[in-house]
Amino acid sequence: MLATALAVITGGHADIAPRLARAADAPIVVRNRKQIAGKTIPCRRIALGQPEDYKPSIVQLPSGELLLVVFSGERVGGGKIREITRLYRSKDLGLTWSAPELKPELLGREPYLSITRDGTLFITGHLLSQDIRNTFGFTSSFLHRSTDAGRTWTSIRLQPRSFRKGKTVLTARNVIELADGSLMIGISEHAPQSRNVFWKSTDGGKTWPERFPARFADVPANYPYTILGEAHLWQARSGRLHAILRVGSANSWPIKGTKDPGNNDQSERMLTYTSADGGHKWTFVDNLGKYGQMYPSVARVGKGRLLLTFTQRAIAAQLGVRAVLGRETRDGFRFDMAHDEL
Repeated sequence: MLATALAVITGGHADIAPRLARAADAPIVVRNRKQIAGKTIPCRRIALGQPEDYKPSIVQLPSGELLLVVFSGERVGGGKIREITRLYRSKDLGLTWSAPELKPELLGREPYLSITRDGTLFITGHLLSQDIRNTFGFTSSFLHRSTDAGRTWTSIRLQPRSFRKGKTVLTARNVIELADGSLMIGISEHAPQSRNVFWKSTDGGKTWPERFPARFADVPANYPYTILGEAHLWQARSGRLHAILRVGSANSWPIKGTKDPGNNDQSERMLTYTSADGGHKWTFVDNLGKYGQMYPSVARVGKGRLLLTFTQRAIAAQLGVRAVLGRETRDGFRFDMAHDEL
């Protein structure tokens, strides 16, 4: 999945296209073409890391260097595990990579990178209750911050006081930098009637003094899972906020008129919510894609164009990272999920 994701990200850069075209690797296939002329896009598939490296996330630093984070786990006996974060770096747009940098101080699985305009880095992650380093008795989430390109980090635990005791805490994947330079992170209980909170920072993430609850309309009455957990946050040019949510395990939030074809979290799906008041009240917009699609990320690629990447995790053939093109509007975005699937 990682090699495909990097190919999707780098394959459109004109300065490295000749090097990609010389590679004999299988190209990226374009399904149901509409805007893209060719049936395939040349790419180079580059293996990196080591066995068990899982769920990569990548950003580009102001220096041009790519920084990639993964995690892996091991069983340590007594029903306990230990999950460790590793970083990799590339100075040539992903053609070669450094040896892994072990970061045991970065607590939490499924680490996800965010970067601000001034180069400040954030990693979100959640520490499972069975991790040998978890002293809280339940799954807890953390936010890690670095101002030196990921060499050193400071960390805080994301535990809103309004959350019920002992409930699993999950977060949105990304820290969003708003147009005014402030930062926001979304936090949720992973439980029925999930409570949802946003924390806001105006000092680059050093402190998060502004904290407020968020209300999501039209959530199924007995929905038993998190709302903001694994969400991707995005702001339109008008200032309106958007959240792409992952929902629906075991048919708990089906697409209207259909039934979830799976029976576990691999058939979950995406939908979108929007807020016009800075994140306090959220309204449902639309479904996004099909069952088995999750882990979204939206990138601006110039001239009002957007690229939505996501993982096809189950249900449809050929698992792995996919992407579709979109257009930015003043208040939001439009993605054609039926055409030009990479």
